[in-house]
Amino acid sequence: MRMKSIPYKRVDLLPMVPLAVGPLMWGGTTVPGIRVNGEKLVGSRTIMRKLDAMVPEPAMLPADPSKRAEVLEAELWGDEVFQSMPRRILDAAFLRDASCMESYAGEAKMPLPRPLLRPALPLTARMMALRNKAQDENVLADIKALPTQLEKVDAWIAEGLLGGEQPNAADLQIGSTIRLLETIADMRPLLENHAAKQLTRYFPPMVGEAPAGTLPAEWLTVPTAA
Repeated sequence: MRMKSIPYKRVDLLPMVPLAVGPLMWGGTTVPGIRVNGEKLVGSRTIMRKLDAMVPEPAMLPADPSKRAEVLEAELWGDEVFQSMPRRILDAAFLRDASCMESYAGEAKMPLPRPLLRPALPLTARMMALRNKAQDENVLADIKALPTQLEKVDAWIAEGLLGGEQPNAADLQIGSTIRLLETIADMRPLLENHAAKQLTRYFPPMVGEAPAGTLPAEWLTVPTAA
């Protein structure tokens, strides 16, 4: 919306609250969700198509049909495959140190004073992990697969599909995932020497951090799929 210069009002919600209020507010149980002139839309891909229809320039998809198809394919992978990975890793971090969850709220306006919300953080962490299937074996699989996934993004950048001066829909979809991954200090070494890291330049710095040492050290030395 900033890229399209579309004015908007942002509403921050506590974790798990979208399950209850989302269907009424924006028509879904996940975020992002928006309301535009009474129309309810949920999901980043759906929202980006709507924004392109509202304000065609700068376009989020190439005009060339073949390039457009490639960007849509990369965007789909970023949405359905890549973005769930840092969510599960972050859930695993929250299960081990629920206190760091509060840092991700930044300056968001919470419905209750933060001291009153803190006792619920461990339970919230368990509920989030359950919803996102963040069992230890799944998180370990995510960490093992990350190098190969980053190499896939690196290849798209080398081809010129991603990483242009003006971000396309796939840049935004994939770059936002890498930006979130960077907030997990234990994951930062795995991002080094990857061109994929440059996609974070389209986004302002994120608040929040899962400090180094939150995840078990043995997880970070597992053999990777290369």
